[in-house]
Amino acid sequence: MSQPEERNIEVSFTAIHKIITRGLSVSWESALKTARQGFQTETGSEGLLKFVQALSSVLRAHHLTEDELAFPFFRSILTQAPFDLLMRRHEEMAGTLDEVLRAAEELQNEGRQKAGLSDLADALGRLNEAWKPHIQMEADELIAKADALVPVEEQLRLTRLFAEHGQRLSVPPYLTVPFLLYNLPEEDRAAFSRGMPAEVLSHLVPVVWRQQWAPMTPYLLT
Repeated sequence: MSQPEERNIEVSFTAIHKIITRGLSVSWESALKTARQGFQTETGSEGLLKFVQALSSVLRAHHLTEDELAFPFFRSILTQAPFDLLMRRHEEMAGTLDEVLRAAEELQNEGRQKAGLSDLADALGRLNEAWKPHIQMEADELIAKADALVPVEEQLRLTRLFAEHGQRLSVPPYLTVPFLLYNLPEEDRAAFSRGMPAEVLSHLVPVVWRQQWAPMTPYLLT
């Protein structure tokens, strides 16, 4: 498949939605399981905390990229799309995401871990429930239609612009970049990472940042 076909709007949005969907599902299921069984290793709480922090940063960055760049562009060609409703849902999910982060922080407090896990599972469950119909609405009302209307060259420019904006907002990169890469199956990873600097893929992620993101490994597709 040629690069323009791989980097079109629909493929790009589908990839980031797939990453976040898996991140939400794994976080929620892990919080539920750990609330019942406890952490199985000494680094378990650190790994789940970092995974949830990376998820939260990537999700916020994705929604801000849509609000600040994607939706303003698409409004001019998709005048009937429900942009205002989509943005309200972003605001609602941002509030739930605040709850997720507060609960996740409790994992660092041994005396509050059990309550924190319960609160984390509850907030992640609600976020997961809101997320799925939201991305389905985007797919049906926005992404596929825009993909059909925007020329390939413009799609390449936009996908690069959206990706760069989202990556700038996704911090810290030593957690969020591995999160982005390793919540995708290997067959999707190469196309998604094509625009990333070679140094990030060959040196920063596997060497320089490895120790910092390694606790997340049980939750990733490495």
